[in-house]
Amino acid sequence: MASEGAAQMVTGTTAGFTRFEHATVGTLYMAFCIGGLASNLLLLLALMKDKTLLRGTTSWLHISLAIANIGVVAPAPFPASSSFSGKWLYGDKMCQAYAFEGMFVGLAAIGTVIALCIERYVVSARKEAMQQNSSVFYWAATILNVGNALFWATMPLLGWSRYSMDHTGTSCAIDWKDPDEGYASYMSMLCVFSFGVPMLVAIICLYSSIPSARAASGQQAPPGGQDSSTSSFTEGQLRWLCLTFIVLVLVGWGPFAWLCVWAMLGDTSGISMLAAVIPPLSCKFMTMAYPVAYNVANPRLRAGYLSLLGVGSGGDTSKGE
Repeated sequence: MASEGAAQMVTGTTAGFTRFEHATVGTLYMAFCIGGLASNLLLLLALMKDKTLLRGTTSWLHISLAIANIGVVAPAPFPASSSFSGKWLYGDKMCQAYAFEGMFVGLAAIGTVIALCIERYVVSARKEAMQQNSSVFYWAATILNVGNALFWATMPLLGWSRYSMDHTGTSCAIDWKDPDEGYASYMSMLCVFSFGVPMLVAIICLYSSIPSARAASGQQAPPGGQDSSTSSFTEGQLRWLCLTFIVLVLVGWGPFAWLCVWAMLGDTSGISMLAAVIPPLSCKFMTMAYPVAYNVANPRLRAGYLSLLGVGSGGDTSKGE
């Protein structure tokens, strides 16, 4: 029955795009996949190559964010090839698996950004405790983040809302096209407890991590006084990264949130094919912006990153004094 419904949906919706438009969408999927994979893999290698780069903190959450972003773009060949064909090619089980993976890694990526913002507050407010036993925070943040993402990604498979082919007929996601009571309750709880409240906490923590007496006694925040070309990330750079990541989350995942809320409050029959294809493309496109933010924030990481591409000597990456 599910496959029959999927087939009906394909024939009923793909007519909204011409063959050229489907091919364009497929090309964008593949371009964002290649760009996101390459840029985040290079970021992973740069962070692992220079282990003192994130001195005073730990690279685990930053590595987790890069891994989550890789997970966001890695399955893109499935909707890309389906877009070139004008229909979903992989059956209902793969549709469910693709949608589950997308929900899981998407929530994990958002949760990691939130954890990074909270980390900045914990490091500034509980510096001694973090220096003595920082593993407790990172283990707790990882378990809570992965557990939260796994819970919400699993629920549609168990009957609380559902995954289905999207409006384009070439990709799969949470079924916002035919919202019912289950969808409304699921999406309401998801928006509040996995996005709204945690994002508010993240913003408050990030704001609270800013030194209240910045110029007191002539101190410029000790790490920030280092030579920016050879130093590890300063607290100011890490806060700037977190703020940038919040913007990237809102821009990258905001269209999905808008679409899902629209489905709860309005008539989904008025949603165009273009409106349906923008959210999955925007979140994949934004994965390429995270490595750019790291490179802009710190010249030493940029030198190591470019050295992996064979540009520059990368000699500065070994200097940490």
